[in-house]
Amino acid sequence: MAHDGLTAEELTMRCLNRIERLNPLLHAVISVNPYAPEEARRVDRLRASGFPLGPLAGIPVLVKDNIDTLGLPTTAGSEALRHVLPHRDAELVSRLRRSGAIILGKTNLTEWAAYRSNDVPNGWSPVGGQTRNPYVLDRSPYGSSSGSAVAAAAGLAPVTIGTETFGSIVSPAGMNSVVGFKPSMGRVSGDGIVPISPFQDTAGPITRNVADAAAVFLVIATPRRAIRLETALLAGTRIGVWRGVRNSSAKHSDVNRVLAEATAMLHELGATTVEVDLTVPDTSEVLSYEFKVSINDYLGTVGGDGPHDLGDLIAFRSHPDERTSDLGLAKFEQAQDSDMARRPSDYLEERAQITEEIRGSIGRVFGRHRLDAIMSPTNGRAPEVSERDFAWLHSCSPAAVGGYPSIAVPAGYADSQLPLGVSFTGRRNRDEELLGLAYSFEQATQARKRPLYLPTLPA
Repeated sequence: MAHDGLTAEELTMRCLNRIERLNPLLHAVISVNPYAPEEARRVDRLRASGFPLGPLAGIPVLVKDNIDTLGLPTTAGSEALRHVLPHRDAELVSRLRRSGAIILGKTNLTEWAAYRSNDVPNGWSPVGGQTRNPYVLDRSPYGSSSGSAVAAAAGLAPVTIGTETFGSIVSPAGMNSVVGFKPSMGRVSGDGIVPISPFQDTAGPITRNVADAAAVFLVIATPRRAIRLETALLAGTRIGVWRGVRNSSAKHSDVNRVLAEATAMLHELGATTVEVDLTVPDTSEVLSYEFKVSINDYLGTVGGDGPHDLGDLIAFRSHPDERTSDLGLAKFEQAQDSDMARRPSDYLEERAQITEEIRGSIGRVFGRHRLDAIMSPTNGRAPEVSERDFAWLHSCSPAAVGGYPSIAVPAGYADSQLPLGVSFTGRRNRDEELLGLAYSFEQATQARKRPLYLPTLPA
């Protein structure tokens, strides 16, 4: 704001005007805060009076629509929650407000954060429609934080917030050529966020650069620690390179090229790289049980005429407003029928085993090779918007399941237009160090370019 000489109101109105102009094309924003201009004017009055302001004073922020925001519905993209208003802000929204941020509105997402059915297209919800990739409009934006990533890429707000259980921050960030930071599990409060798993859910910033992501993380995280953002932080480091999905076919040739270029850049910056491999345990059964327990707890606080438990959500498919019954409810039904509900001791044992396995695997790799971080491809070439391609979620799964910090950074393009990213995974609770390494890489590569809103790839 200071650089452009803008007031908070001017910046807020620029964002609102941009949403009005581009959202009919992109479907990135579900709802807008009608009080945002007045909240911005209040910040300007306080600044003019010399009142001390927070670090994000006057900065418009869009938050994913599974995060409770007072005055706006939290729909999770579902008609079942369209008219349900939360009683209070999520803890991270309270922190944003206390820092002076302007809550601009709510972003679209894959319905229920992609935990309804595998048949739901990435970036689609009945409330928000189909989010479009701003680089090539007929290509997938990925998910589930699709609207947050697209809004950041298209400049609808300088800061957006996403959530992740299994790649939902880093994957759409990579697909839309922005920075997505998934913090270590527990660093950002999950209070007031529509849940899937208490062991994997976390919120984090999606922005156009690492410095902005770091500034937001300092506001929403606990404990608060200093972050060094310097261009030479990769010198002398050891970085593991994990290919995530081993595939040398033409389909992934651009991914292999970008990963090779990123590895070469690490060498230029003074880092040593070593090829590594990671194993990823299956979490589907424990996630089903965790979702059932967690969503029942969350819906129990909603009140009013909204659904009160998972059974109500499943029954909603016969409601006149439900227009998506053809997409199925496979994950809902699997969770409702979870055997672990009848034997919770088995669940606790399996979750502990999964945590021990993934942290042991990652810990051994970090220790054996004395690594500072692990780099992997964030995403492959964007499929057509109706396709479901989960192959590249494999590369984000160790950080997601193990609770490690991970950050996606733009790294290149396929066919000169489809964004490709690389992700860096750091040691648990060493988020600040990881942000510094990502900043050094970003400053050296400067890979991001603005979207062109192409209808389709040129022939």
